[in-house]
Amino acid sequence: MNPDAFLPLAGQFYRAVLSENARAVLAAPGLQSAGRYHRQGQSALYMSPRPEWSVIAVSGYMREDGLPRVLIPLRVMGARVVDQRDKARCLQMGIIPELSNRPWRPALQQGQTPDAWENADRARALGADGIIDCSRMIPGGWHLCLFRWNTENAPCVAVCGKPITITLSQNGPKWGL
Repeated sequence: MNPDAFLPLAGQFYRAVLSENARAVLAAPGLQSAGRYHRQGQSALYMSPRPEWSVIAVSGYMREDGLPRVLIPLRVMGARVVDQRDKARCLQMGIIPELSNRPWRPALQQGQTPDAWENADRARALGADGIIDCSRMIPGGWHLCLFRWNTENAPCVAVCGKPITITLSQNGPKWGL
């Protein structure tokens, strides 16, 4: 794939994790874990460029399970990613951004393959380091999922600050502060 097809990306991001996992913030998901852009056993590191976007992205899970989480500031360097905000470029690569907007958890619960995995599989096959996910809750918001990091020819990701405790409002919306 033409390297110009990917968006070069670097900067500060925020990753929300269970408080008990703060020391392992850069670890790949467990073998049984699956998410919007990763199958069980695949590497994925989800984060957001703004702390409040990261909190909103996990708020529904926090309200469901009641488990405490923290934000960890990260520095990302040298990533080349598929930018789903650029629909024309995505279509040239065979990626259909609308697929990523479809609910992934119900598909998985019904034994189906989540549609977003098609985009992630295609991005991985093209050699992208990750994919930008357009937020479904935040107008203009987005998140980053890296497929690889801190290995040869991969982006570098480092912790660049102390954990920040996430506190949600008592009666806020499920997917909100």
